[in-house]
Amino acid sequence: MTTLTDLARESSSRPIAQDIGRVFGEAIAKKVDTDLVGLFPSFASGNDLGAAGTELTADLLLKAEATLRALNVPKPYVAVFHPKAMFNLKKTLTSAGYVASQAPAISSVGENVFNSGFVGSMFGIDLYENANISIDSADDSIGAVFHPISIGLALKEDFKIETQRDASMRATEIVGSIMKGQGIIKDNYGCAITVDSAF
Repeated sequence: MTTLTDLARESSSRPIAQDIGRVFGEAIAKKVDTDLVGLFPSFASGNDLGAAGTELTADLLLKAEATLRALNVPKPYVAVFHPKAMFNLKKTLTSAGYVASQAPAISSVGENVFNSGFVGSMFGIDLYENANISIDSADDSIGAVFHPISIGLALKEDFKIETQRDASMRATEIVGSIMKGQGIIKDNYGCAITVDSAF
């Protein structure tokens, strides 16, 4: 919620109410995203991989893929990690590219990272970075490899903006809201992976 005064609205050279709507939309989207990635530790505890201080590697991704396949979890698989956790994986994939004489040794995935900064897909797992994943005091974070149907998001009421005039304040209250819920639908359809998230 914010209060837009008549003075601010009339003196602004920008459509300030539209800017407020955009800021509200971004804030609510971040909250929804943060709540969803906050579910990663709720995957089945028998599927947990990694540990405090462990770097994210291709080996960990392969272990997650093998864990899910052993449980007969169908593909596709998605992986989401904090950008600082992805740093080591990207560095490893592109390290051959830093030395001209070793350039032919770089993989096509590493070449993609080297050129675009985006990993894309490895072992049939689509990899994404999300800065809304929290990092604990020991610089570790919990990412995950999972099937998309393992997490559910229910929207009871989509994003809306309401206004209310307050004549005594010569202002308008603007409120943005959403009604939603989220949860793990199939806890054995994902692997929580604890990794180091410090440079």
